[in-house]
Amino acid sequence: MNSSDKVILLLEESRAFERGGEIAAAIRCGQQARQLTQALDDSDGEADALNVLAYAHIRLGHYHQAQEFCRQALTLAGVDSHGRAEALLNLSICANETNDLNASEAYNLQAVDLGRQIGDDRILVRGLHSLSCGIYMPRGQFALSLAADEEAIHIARSRGFPEFAWGPLLTISWVYWLTGQRHLAEARLKELLQVISSGSLGDGYWHFIHASLALDAGEYETARDLFSKTFSIAESNGIAENLFFARIGLSRLSRTINDASAAFSWASEALSIGERIGYHHLQGIAYIERARGAWALGNLSAAKDDLHSAIHRLAPLRLDYDLALAELLLAALLRQQNQLNVDAIWQQSARRLAQGGFAYLAERERALAFPLIAAGLTSSDAPTAQASAILLEHLQRVSPAPLKIVTLGGLRVKVGGYVVDSQTLRQRRAGELLGLLLVSPGRSLSVEQVIDALWPEKEPAAAQVLFHHATSTLRRALEPDLPDKFPSFYLEVKEGKVNLRLPPPSTVDFETFEAHYRREEWAAALAWCGGEFLPEYRYADWSASRRQWLAQDIQRAELEMAKIWLAENEWFKALEACRKVLAIEPWQDQAVLLGMRACLGIGDRSGALRLYKSLEKILHDELGIQPPVELQELARTLRKP
Repeated sequence: MNSSDKVILLLEESRAFERGGEIAAAIRCGQQARQLTQALDDSDGEADALNVLAYAHIRLGHYHQAQEFCRQALTLAGVDSHGRAEALLNLSICANETNDLNASEAYNLQAVDLGRQIGDDRILVRGLHSLSCGIYMPRGQFALSLAADEEAIHIARSRGFPEFAWGPLLTISWVYWLTGQRHLAEARLKELLQVISSGSLGDGYWHFIHASLALDAGEYETARDLFSKTFSIAESNGIAENLFFARIGLSRLSRTINDASAAFSWASEALSIGERIGYHHLQGIAYIERARGAWALGNLSAAKDDLHSAIHRLAPLRLDYDLALAELLLAALLRQQNQLNVDAIWQQSARRLAQGGFAYLAERERALAFPLIAAGLTSSDAPTAQASAILLEHLQRVSPAPLKIVTLGGLRVKVGGYVVDSQTLRQRRAGELLGLLLVSPGRSLSVEQVIDALWPEKEPAAAQVLFHHATSTLRRALEPDLPDKFPSFYLEVKEGKVNLRLPPPSTVDFETFEAHYRREEWAAALAWCGGEFLPEYRYADWSASRRQWLAQDIQRAELEMAKIWLAENEWFKALEACRKVLAIEPWQDQAVLLGMRACLGIGDRSGALRLYKSLEKILHDELGIQPPVELQELARTLRKP
């Protein structure tokens, strides 16, 4: 191998080590490549080596060293060269992470233009992604971020270097997570998993986003495991971003499970990392999280100081998404302290939330935001009232947290990560109203239909009062943070009708069961079956027909699965399916026949005969008839010595 080929190999190895999170090895390869290019007097080659060194140092948060390498690369690289374009991209990242977004954007656009000019698709992909993750996404310009990264993915895949898609896939997943589009985030994370290396920057981020999604859904143990893995990856690869977000994630988890002291400590560690590398955006995020920890600890003064520090870091960079959150939290804190300047802060926050398209943040932080909106609507200060009204209008277009409703085996409801108190659902017939709406066409009924179903014996005036109590209690159960007279996201009472609205991707177990049943997907259907349909309302007229239909369908699904298990010689599984049917309907002769065959499969002749004798007795005692001929013949065969 000649020296030039060895340089190329070393540069490829350096990039591979960096992608895999082995930064020290990446730097060693880059240094060796640089020494060889200097010996060869190869200016363009040395520029390439300086660029891989710069990128490795960026990952460690060594921005000044990276910038120096980039400046040297620019003096060595040709005017229309790949080395020049790559140096511009690295300078863009350095400028971004040292708090000069305007310079970052300028460097980035120069690199993209040069990439198009010289036909360097790899530079184009990196440039588009850098604009997305470094400029558009931090500023909350999510539509631009998604568009830039989608174009980057298209170019990478169509030009034959799909491994370059990992960065765009990561940022797209992040944006979908931030904007509450869980199913889209999960879909892109599945793609991301195919192109990242274990222990790499991307691996750390993959675990962080997955953990954050689990935390949002109330899956705390899953979130803990994933955040712990994020931390382990970060400690291994030493990459500043992984180190920072591992701690931010653990802080959020700790706060959510009411361990405020741990939340404050983790956020303080994250802030130290942000301060060490001098990255103001990360500092702002850490200040916000530490403020929430201090607030939970009851240290309102420290929380207020941290929120002011966050705003001080974020505002000059126009990082509107995190800035909107910091202002919202500060307004809520000032309101709790009855501070006189709360209107001014809230007015600014409400405007930023509406103008930036961040109304979903108000929905996510509803316990803090909704009282501010309600108070703002009645404020004597006209601009505050107007800003609150505009935000409320935007809020009505936000898709709220999905509902997960379980009816088979008992009524249970989950709203996002919040489990509805079952005791509340039992009050004032709120749960019964929910069940009634679930089985009604379009989940909608007139007020008269509800009253006829739930209070047919009551006088109209008394029934109207009971109806109001039920709807009010159900609204409170689903949305405990909802202020008085505030429009509900889920339950609408309007023009004499009651409407239950379930935003995607909400699930109702019996509806999902029925969808699988219609497609004859027996195993998938039965996975949703936890028992009898709404046993709490077993004797309610409105639930009888649905309960009967579901019971019949569940029995058929169990019998169809028993046939499948028998065909696959899974005797015990087939027998278990038959027993489930017989526990509900002991005279079900098809279940007895299949159960007997399953017993024979495991060599249990006496068990097969017991099934037959039980059926024979029930049919004789209750109906005065004999089992079907096929069963009688099978029993006679079994009785023969």
